[in-house]
Amino acid sequence: MNSLTLPLTLAVVGHTNTGKTSLLRTLLRNTEFGEVQDSAGTTRHVEAAQLLLHGQPYIELRDTPGLEDSVALSRQLRTLQQQNLRGRACLEHFIQTATAASAREFEQEIKVLRQSLECHAMLYVIDCREPVLEKYRQELFSLSLASRPILPVLNFIQGENSQLQHWRTALAELGLHALVEFDTVAFDFEAEKRLYQKLQTLLESWYQPLQTLLEHRAQEWRQMRSACITQVANLLVEMATLTVPLNNNASRSLQLQDLQNRVRQREQLCLNAVLELLHFSAADVELSNLPVQNGEWQLDLFAPETLKAFGMDAASAAAAGAAIGAGIDLVLAGMSLGAASLTGAAIGTAWHTGRRYGKDLLARLRGDTILCVDDTTLNLLLLRQLSLLRHLFRRGHAALAPVQVDRDQKPVPEGWNEQIRNMRGLLMVKAGMGSFEYRSKTEGLRLWLERSI
Repeated sequence: MNSLTLPLTLAVVGHTNTGKTSLLRTLLRNTEFGEVQDSAGTTRHVEAAQLLLHGQPYIELRDTPGLEDSVALSRQLRTLQQQNLRGRACLEHFIQTATAASAREFEQEIKVLRQSLECHAMLYVIDCREPVLEKYRQELFSLSLASRPILPVLNFIQGENSQLQHWRTALAELGLHALVEFDTVAFDFEAEKRLYQKLQTLLESWYQPLQTLLEHRAQEWRQMRSACITQVANLLVEMATLTVPLNNNASRSLQLQDLQNRVRQREQLCLNAVLELLHFSAADVELSNLPVQNGEWQLDLFAPETLKAFGMDAASAAAAGAAIGAGIDLVLAGMSLGAASLTGAAIGTAWHTGRRYGKDLLARLRGDTILCVDDTTLNLLLLRQLSLLRHLFRRGHAALAPVQVDRDQKPVPEGWNEQIRNMRGLLMVKAGMGSFEYRSKTEGLRLWLERSI
């Protein structure tokens, strides 16, 4: 076999019910590959799937049945070794000369041994919740006869009954010092990186192809992660700048319910987008109903942080404040601004901004009430999205229990109030800003979210 002919073939092997199919699902980012159950012998046939790079098959992963009677198998192979059959020749002879009875007895084992002979390397999946039993030692003996590198993959390392250190010691005694901890349920991309890096040490001739794949996967993960955070940033900005003029001729409670539903629907759209980006399904998440408590917030155009958001426009308008104050009174038909303490500069700023940014400003000046999402709801939205991303970024594609997202137990991250003020500022200015300027302000929130996850 030409070792540099793509794809690199990896046989995923091990005892029954150790998480072999789960490993493939997580590496493939595919929740539908194979069948995953908490029962022995789920995989009965060899199934293959490929990792593509620029449309080209780069790695072929072969899911194999679980080894079931390794002690009896090793006994047969040791008998053949006494006939001067060594290594691959021993396995090949065993497969070729298997009688009808032995073929039935070792049906699953023969399928695995064939793959061990055809692959470039094996990923030997271990359930670290299990003690180190003799049957596992015999499995490794049988597989080692294929003369292919074996990389032990220590699965379920987060379990309370993890025998991780015992497994490390036992593998070292067998000469297997290169291993990787890779929990297929509690996913960590750094563990995936280490898996490929360990393969590089075992497959020297494949070092550069594996490096190319590793860099591609790392870039793909960064982009996927960033795209999810961008979805959340857009959700928060849109909800912080959502306004609905209150219609005094309609039921106020119905108008509030309408605003609540708009928030819920927009959050659901965000969730759908994030799940699609991460290759999960709707069944992977249980999202409890958002307890939206939308208050009535009247746009405070004269708050210092709002004026600051106008930048140079505010400064330039302030200079003309005293000169146009009478114009505002005329436009508003004598309505009170509630501005007894306002300086001419602030009035000038409001007038200049109103001409540019339109109806929200004028509605406030007229004393109209505008419904919007209150800070409490924004806090809940933030905590739910952070909790969701933290769970999904560490969720393996073989996990069976859905993520339940309500309110994160962690406190609101430091700096959130400042982010709310920035978003409230966008409420005033987004209609008059260029798309580049608006995106740059939203990017600041995205970077803050990146640091907060």
